[in-house]
Amino acid sequence: MSVQEIIAELPKLSEEERELILRQLVNLDECFEPTLAMDDAIRQGLRSLREEKIYSAAEVRSRIAAWTAR
Repeated sequence: MSVQEIIAELPKLSEEERELILRQLVNLDECFEPTLAMDDAIRQGLRSLREEKIYSAAEVRSRIAAWTAR
């Protein structure tokens, strides 16, 4: 079966079957271990979510409009 044929069949599967396939695909590379840099980046991202100001989509659009109007 080709990759295209497999992809074409995926919508026919139940949600549980697709989740099982996804877990199998994710676990194919069992040797994967995040580097220290990856761990640090994740920690930094989580810390910034907790501690730094979060901007709404409207605030971001407003800031972009102001920057591009210059």
